[in-house]
Amino acid sequence: MEIDRIRKAQELVLKILHEKGREHLYDLSGLSGGFLIEDEDKDLLNTYIGSSYFSKKVDELGREHLKGERCVAFNRTTSAILSTILTLKPKKVIHYLPELPGHPSIRRASSLVDAQYMEDNNLEILENLDKGDLLVITGTTMDLEVINLKDFKEAIRIGKEREAIILVDDASGARVRLLYNQPPALELGADLVVTSTDKLMDGPRGGLLAGNDIELVEKIYETGLKYGLEAQPPALAGIYRALQNFSLERLRKVFERAKKINLDKIKWAKRTATGFVIKKVVDDEKRNREILEEAAFYLLKKYGILTITALGSPGASRSLRIDLSSRDAERLSDEKIVDAVYDSLTYALKNGAGDGI
Repeated sequence: MEIDRIRKAQELVLKILHEKGREHLYDLSGLSGGFLIEDEDKDLLNTYIGSSYFSKKVDELGREHLKGERCVAFNRTTSAILSTILTLKPKKVIHYLPELPGHPSIRRASSLVDAQYMEDNNLEILENLDKGDLLVITGTTMDLEVINLKDFKEAIRIGKEREAIILVDDASGARVRLLYNQPPALELGADLVVTSTDKLMDGPRGGLLAGNDIELVEKIYETGLKYGLEAQPPALAGIYRALQNFSLERLRKVFERAKKINLDKIKWAKRTATGFVIKKVVDDEKRNREILEEAAFYLLKKYGILTITALGSPGASRSLRIDLSSRDAERLSDEKIVDAVYDSLTYALKNGAGDGI
């Protein structure tokens, strides 16, 4: 069970934390987030005052961040997607993305309303769209594969032509795509966009949903309220301060660092916008998954490096991804990161019946 993996990883985190201290942990998962509230925020964290005050702040800065007319916050991106699908109750959900597989939250939410779910990285899948269907487009995948802008625009064009509702899952893409000079999803013509507030920004785990149809966004938010999926005041405060402190300039520096990191030592590594990823070291799928997971646990145990492979939610990508966008990454040199990953893969390959690196 995946919960066993998560518990095992959490136990290692606690062991390092208690025996060595926080300074010996390095969250390179890309989900490191943060909680940047100010002292003045603390007196406003009760249920109704906090919701009133911080929801308005999040709406203001979220609309600026995502370029929409209304922005609301959920306790996770998954919650925003779930609320959207529960509200719309589409007969079909067609998911177009640059690389398979899609995030499991979309498929799982679709099953709750008995919607037919299809996903592909080929535009031909959009031939299945009918009026009233939900078209989900992923801007940047779990492994930070970025959508081609021409294909993005074509998918939106087809979706509009077929009168589908268009939701862009821009969890990290709302920021990553800016590094490639791509416009915000709503400016490209999407109806709705959702992004994560702990991916490549210093916010708590949460989700922002924005759109230009204010009534539609409000209906989705109301559904979230009914099922307890909305962000609570402490999270709202953290999201507000994260939006306030977001720096594209800092992210561009990470982008430049990722371009320059020397990956020659790790022959399977593929560069991403904010780091690198290892997807396959052996051809056998089961062995590959076991080796990458073992490497992730060795990285955590020996070097204190946290990855999604070890700590990610059930269904998260099993690739071994290193992200340089966290504050922790600033405390490690490129050489130390590469050497740690190399050592961990070498160990995992030897102990996982591999052929060596």
